[in-house]
Amino acid sequence: MVAILLAAAALRLGALPQLPVGLHYDEAANVILTRQIADGSYTPLFIRAYTGKEVLFFYLAAPWVRITDGAPWGLRLGAAMLGLLTVAVTAPATRALLGPGRDTRRIALFAAAGMAVAFPHILLSRYGFRAIAQPLLQGLTVALLWRGWRSGRRGWLIAGGLSLGLTGYTYLAARLFPLPLGLALLWLLWRTPPSERRQRVAQLVWAGGAALLAFAPLGAYFLRHPEAFLTRIDQVAAPTAAAAWRGIWLCIKGLFWPGAGEFYVRFNTPGQPFLGLILTALGIWGAAALCRRRGNAVDSAARLFLLTAIPVMLLPSALATAEITPSNLRLVGLYPFVMLLPALGLDALLRRLPRPRPELALAVWLIGGGVYTGATYARWAASAALFYAADGEMVLAAQALDATDLRETTVYIASEHYRHPTVAALAENYAEAKWLTGGAIFVVPPSGAAQFARYLLPATLSPPAPWPADLTQGWVLDGTLRDPAGEPALWQYWLYPATYAEPWRDPPAANFAHVVHLHAARTLQPCVAGAPCPILIVWEPRANYPALQPVVRLHSPATGEWARVTAFHYPPAEWMPGERVWDQYVVTPPFGMPPGEQYEIGVRFFNPDTGEVLPLLVDETFAGLEARFPLGPLATAPNPPPAEVVAAACGTASQPQAIGAAGLQLLGWSALPTSWRPGEAHPLTLCWLAPADPLPEQPVRLLLTGPEARTLYAGAPAAGATPFSQWQPRQLVEDRYSVRLPRDLAPGAYTLLVQVGEHAPVTLGTLEVQPLARTFAAPAPEVSLAADFGEAIRLLGYDLATEGGQLALTVYWQALAEMETRYTVFVHLVDENGQILAQRDSAPRGGNYPTSLWMTGEIISETYTLPLPEGQYRVRLGFYEPETGARLHYEGADGLTLPDAPGE
Repeated sequence: MVAILLAAAALRLGALPQLPVGLHYDEAANVILTRQIADGSYTPLFIRAYTGKEVLFFYLAAPWVRITDGAPWGLRLGAAMLGLLTVAVTAPATRALLGPGRDTRRIALFAAAGMAVAFPHILLSRYGFRAIAQPLLQGLTVALLWRGWRSGRRGWLIAGGLSLGLTGYTYLAARLFPLPLGLALLWLLWRTPPSERRQRVAQLVWAGGAALLAFAPLGAYFLRHPEAFLTRIDQVAAPTAAAAWRGIWLCIKGLFWPGAGEFYVRFNTPGQPFLGLILTALGIWGAAALCRRRGNAVDSAARLFLLTAIPVMLLPSALATAEITPSNLRLVGLYPFVMLLPALGLDALLRRLPRPRPELALAVWLIGGGVYTGATYARWAASAALFYAADGEMVLAAQALDATDLRETTVYIASEHYRHPTVAALAENYAEAKWLTGGAIFVVPPSGAAQFARYLLPATLSPPAPWPADLTQGWVLDGTLRDPAGEPALWQYWLYPATYAEPWRDPPAANFAHVVHLHAARTLQPCVAGAPCPILIVWEPRANYPALQPVVRLHSPATGEWARVTAFHYPPAEWMPGERVWDQYVVTPPFGMPPGEQYEIGVRFFNPDTGEVLPLLVDETFAGLEARFPLGPLATAPNPPPAEVVAAACGTASQPQAIGAAGLQLLGWSALPTSWRPGEAHPLTLCWLAPADPLPEQPVRLLLTGPEARTLYAGAPAAGATPFSQWQPRQLVEDRYSVRLPRDLAPGAYTLLVQVGEHAPVTLGTLEVQPLARTFAAPAPEVSLAADFGEAIRLLGYDLATEGGQLALTVYWQALAEMETRYTVFVHLVDENGQILAQRDSAPRGGNYPTSLWMTGEIISETYTLPLPEGQYRVRLGFYEPETGARLHYEGADGLTLPDAPGE
């Protein structure tokens, strides 16, 4: 046994500070948590962060982290010690399960040797992950319980129960461990003679009570916080029974079949099976030998436990099909029991030989397996593939950060994750770094903030498009850090911020509430429908803000939004006012987006926590929520769209049908409401598929038939922007319209049709036009006026009343023209300096009667109620477009101040 433990120690402790390379995000987070536990600043019962973590491993590893002065390899040292103890526990667990005898001692040594050289267990023993505690507590539980049942001593049973309860504090997969254990105990009770059953029940009560006592604090926590128990399960669980059965098959296959093991390099040599063919064959032989063994009720319960524990402990990986399947990490519950069966098989094989040499077999397994596993591990642990999978670039970034003189330099680190915990775990100067998340952003500090800026850019984080020359011209390469294969892994650049100061003296293109100045938005390469289009926005933070993200949209004034994207690149916690930010966003125009130059890039900034959008200001006046820039020409996709894109075109469900000439297909159209009001408009999308041959030029008509016949649209597709003559072969076109009914349309049942040229029309749907009461009679307001807002709306007069601390203002509007815009009415109570004391902004009649419905000459009245302020005030009112903030002017002003001074 000493030789086995020495071999296990060599495989688990050798070169531990250096191997494995890298320090993955998850392991780095564990380092940080364990440091907090080690210094006493954090004493959790369950760790809610990072989707939930059981705590036993962290408490057991904390002394090793403290001994190594907080070094990350101290956490790995704690894991290695737990792995070594698991090897040691395997032997007594085997003897307890199989009962006394010389063959049992021999089999126990075989099982311990198998654990000592098992590649997946060695790998996890050298990582700082909590799962390594699970097989130790499982093996200890089995050793104590079966020893207690065999001896009848209460102390062993209580200790076994406590160990079982503590198993719940190890890892998520351990929650299934009581299942095979419970089946074995039920079998034990059933097989126990009636005369001894009462004594056996008492033993189970002692063990079960101890288990419940140990688990009670965590169980109570889960009862109070059921989401903590379920969060990770919900994230990874198989969505269907078919997915679960497939996961079970993949895990069974991954136990033995070459190339079927876990492919994630962080936890395996990709494809290497968990056991392999030889151990699996020995295990099958061992299972057969186990079934042939005879014994008492305790022996039969042990056999049942071993035969059920392995399939049950496959389930944590088999059922987690939403992630990697099979997963060696989730299969950790198979240890140490999975090694008992090959040990039994090897012993059965040796006993069939004429001159069995168990000592030689043990030496071959231990030495041969150790050399093979050690060599396999050394190749894997130092590989470039693992380096990148384990965030090795962030290890280099931490080293480069600590090597930088920060007195004159601002350091920016590009990373896939914001404030990467790997750097936090390794770098003394972590708090001084600034973070560029995702590799698609570049920031230059204010020219007065630091003399130099230094950038640590992982080679794996390339921006969507090359940075423009006006940015890169000032970069100076300051060294390259390399991966284990000698390839560049981390670029180090520096620049002089003052180089970029001059262009920032120009006024910004857009001012968002004095928080963000936007200087430009442009494409970095021509945009093509169906292909990613990188867009660069150039901005600078001007003031601190709780949380803010940009939204980048592709938009058309005529057909609305086509695509949008938002991302978490540079949060306000990193801002220094006056920084210069180059920020890339990838927006993919849909295949059906018609080509042309009618599109814009829209940029806005919003708070993701509250949904608040920063207002755009022009001359300190609200000017909308978005700044817009020309997109440039959008090109048609060079190849026809994939069949699945055509099948799901525009989200329609109609059957494709030929329309017009030359094979033009109408794939479908969007649904329309069945009830309309005269003047009301609704969006309509027609999805076309062009034929292989060129199309003749011909108009598209939207026709309305019923009590009246009206033509709602006649012209080229895509609101006239993309005529048929410009369509490419097999092009998909999403043809958008705003279908507005005439304001004087008679009520009744109508049919909406689309016609191409003079060909037979296609029915799009039926609709019912409701009668709409309109008023044209002149009102009799208390105060008469004739105040015109633009050439669209006239204020004919108003009534004023005050009661109960409220001001009631009734206004009488008259439409001077028919409008497409849905204006918002504002009514403000202002003081003598124009400061707003109370306000009411709303669309007419709460949005139920928008200005886009009004008919020329129509009279519309509405009452607005506002709280009366203290002191003098005046009433100011007017109209604005909510999207852009554009006002309807009264005599050149943004609104009208009523001539009366209504109160003090």
